[in-house]
Amino acid sequence: MKTINSSNTVAVAFGRAVLGPIGSSILALVVCGSCFGSLNATTFTSGRLVYAAGKEGYLPAFFGRIGFTKDTAVRLPIRASRHSRLTRLIADDAGFFYTPAYAVLLNAAVTTTYIVIGDFTTLTTFYGVAGYTFYFFTVLGLIVLRVKEPDLERPYKCWITTPIIFCCVSLFLLSRAVFAQPLQTLLVVAFIVAGVPLYFWRMKGKRSGQRAEEVDWKFWKRWGRR
Repeated sequence: MKTINSSNTVAVAFGRAVLGPIGSSILALVVCGSCFGSLNATTFTSGRLVYAAGKEGYLPAFFGRIGFTKDTAVRLPIRASRHSRLTRLIADDAGFFYTPAYAVLLNAAVTTTYIVIGDFTTLTTFYGVAGYTFYFFTVLGLIVLRVKEPDLERPYKCWITTPIIFCCVSLFLLSRAVFAQPLQTLLVVAFIVAGVPLYFWRMKGKRSGQRAEEVDWKFWKRWGRR
């Protein structure tokens, strides 16, 4: 317990104690690979979330743009040639650089700001509190919809116990942050709350002449028709 509490790299310490210096190096590489995979997934998914928000009007429209201009979203033709394997390696059916560039740049700017204003512990607290707050409310929405809209078309279904357990774990992790870093947790909550008036300002023009339900469910209705 003393070693675990005094180390930020528990896996490396475990490898050194059990397998020696070679084991610590191997586990360090494994951890690096895991972090790289997580970073890769987070970068792509976060960019697509911002892109969807731009398309729906929650953010400025250029965040919902593919590429930097209409000419930069390059589609590669799929043809049987000796270069087809290389083409499939660097691009998919959508095309090469067919990426929401502005959305990815926004995430990069926010991430850089987080890194500049604090140390690793602060970054972990900020990301953990903000991330799991949204995870909790997103999954809680699934439970609410299961009760209020039992007949709603669902592209993906799961056992109701799964979101309940996830919500409980999220609340547990958030409670740990509140007791361990109350000031930083309060700053994260204030940052999230500051986005509420921005949301209503962005949606004010869209909701004029429309029912709120039509705006809120536009994306999901379109998904359900596919």
